[in-house]
Amino acid sequence: MIEIGEILLKDSDIVKESIKKVPIRTRKNEVRYVIKMNFDLKNEVISFDIEEMDDNSVEKYLYFGHQGGANQLQWNLTYDKCNNIVSHVFPTLYEKLEDNELKHLTEKVIKTFFLDQGEDISARYRYVLNVDRFFNFEWNLYEVREEKIRENPKNADKNLLQFVSNEITKFSAKKFEIKTEQIGLFTVCINNQVITETEEYLETVRKSFQSEEKKETTKTKKSTDRILACSVCGSTENCISKIDIVTKFYTTNLSIFAHKMIKKNYDKNLVLCEECHNKFKAASRFMENDLKTKIAGYDAYILPHVIYGENLNAKKIKQMAETIEPISGTGEALNTVAKYRSEIERKLSLLNEENYIFLLNIMFFRKVQASTKIHKLIQDVEPSVFKALSDAFYDSLDVFYKYYPDAVVDNLSKRANLKFIYFMHPIKLKDGGPAQFQNVLSTYENILTQKSLNMEVVFSNISEILTVIWREKEGYNVSFNKTQTNRQNAFDYKVLDSMFYINFLERYGSLKGGAKMSIEMLNLKDDISTYIKEMGYDEQQTSLFLLGVLIGAIGREQSKRQYERQQEGTYKPILNKINFNGMDKYRIMKLSNQIPEKLRHEKILQYYEGIYSAHQYLLDKNKQNWKLNKDENLFYLLSGYGYQTMKRKSEKVSDEREV
Repeated sequence: MIEIGEILLKDSDIVKESIKKVPIRTRKNEVRYVIKMNFDLKNEVISFDIEEMDDNSVEKYLYFGHQGGANQLQWNLTYDKCNNIVSHVFPTLYEKLEDNELKHLTEKVIKTFFLDQGEDISARYRYVLNVDRFFNFEWNLYEVREEKIRENPKNADKNLLQFVSNEITKFSAKKFEIKTEQIGLFTVCINNQVITETEEYLETVRKSFQSEEKKETTKTKKSTDRILACSVCGSTENCISKIDIVTKFYTTNLSIFAHKMIKKNYDKNLVLCEECHNKFKAASRFMENDLKTKIAGYDAYILPHVIYGENLNAKKIKQMAETIEPISGTGEALNTVAKYRSEIERKLSLLNEENYIFLLNIMFFRKVQASTKIHKLIQDVEPSVFKALSDAFYDSLDVFYKYYPDAVVDNLSKRANLKFIYFMHPIKLKDGGPAQFQNVLSTYENILTQKSLNMEVVFSNISEILTVIWREKEGYNVSFNKTQTNRQNAFDYKVLDSMFYINFLERYGSLKGGAKMSIEMLNLKDDISTYIKEMGYDEQQTSLFLLGVLIGAIGREQSKRQYERQQEGTYKPILNKINFNGMDKYRIMKLSNQIPEKLRHEKILQYYEGIYSAHQYLLDKNKQNWKLNKDENLFYLLSGYGYQTMKRKSEKVSDEREV
């Protein structure tokens, strides 16, 4: 981060690099606006003006976001909401300003336009805009305040301010005939002059970045007799241990994280000089503005680590971070994996032409109020891994297009990104512990660093996912919406997802396939033989796959018969013979022995005798040295079921039957 900050500050300054970016369009691609609240002291009125936002608006109006800790009073004059402006900003700014014209104007604004609710009220809520005098609302402050006290005495002041803020926001939107979500920023004018453009305000902002450093340096000197040295560069000038950054993943207020659990010993953890602290702060804001993304629904920062490259700047660093975007599954991802691949190649080639060599560090995090909790840091990810990922997805899709209907595989194609992997892990959404999320993130780490996955864990996850769906458990990330589909369809499609996932992992190299077998001796139909070869199944996997094909055939007949009778309940009773907690060898053998009778009952034995014979031959041959565990057995069994259920309906053995 220090390296990134140094690059940013080469041609800039800490004030500019502390600006917080705001989207200039809504999620529906509507224009967003800056609302200017003008406090006219001469006429004693509050007027409003509007300006369309562009990329320069945040810098023009100096939007820094919330500064300092969660409870720190704010004094800057531009925000994404108006609650600070209509309460404590002017009194706090007044205390911050030196004796100049702006200070006098600020004092007049407070006296003219604000109500002082008394010293017994918290400084954050003591002052509130006098809406009774300057707005024609159908309510008054006294009545609303009394109502808030009745509803929640403890938070009455806070809720009153929130109410006033919401009403001002709705008033502004109605006045300019826009939606409230189209308001990007609120800023302040006094006597029609934008205050953020005045020299007095600009000088106060510049000094604030310096004075905070000096103030903390003085505190540190008083609290310790030791000479502090910067942990990065070794300087002893203006060193501090209270690190103030936007991305607060480093705490300085809890004893348990301090050296020897003594709070004043934070100066033994990390110390930064003023210059390195500014680099750290600049990088932190840049991370928040330009390096933040979502990977499969998880918040993440993409931090490039440049190994070689000259003339680096913020634009180049951002280009490096963007190499992940097409495959990250953000919702803005491209529609097909073919496009993923070409887009990643294009981005990497542009950087390679300029001789940049870099790795990516991916930091998964979760925001908790003002703090940032790091869940996982994946280091030294090769950017080319995203091309390898897209290649593996693309190759698996190619295979599935051969054997399954285009519409079914098109649906897979739209979801073929890192988010697909998230849905191959069962996660209880409300009560799930951190361990569940760590399991997913560990999978991402192994995939992104191209390490092998634990085979037992992968197949155990699949078994649990299929159990969740078959037993209609609610509250999981893989639970299906009963108003949109039925259990059987949800189950069948998830089986296909699981088959695609395993095929992808094997092609990518995260899972090793079995020893391929010679399929010719089994005398199977060409379509099944070709599929088994393409999947690379060994003898034990093939035996289970063929058993699954038979179950799929029986299930199709049962479903067809029940549909004709318009019966309700389980469409395919044969699936009740499967234990979704796993199928050990003895359950497999028991199920295998029941299959001929089921085929005979459905009057389809003659069409599937060859498949059953091949299955039985491989099962008998391998049962003394069976290597697959119960979850792997279940997967390969259901792979055969999924193939038989979802495959293209092309090859026929009679006018009546499809195999």
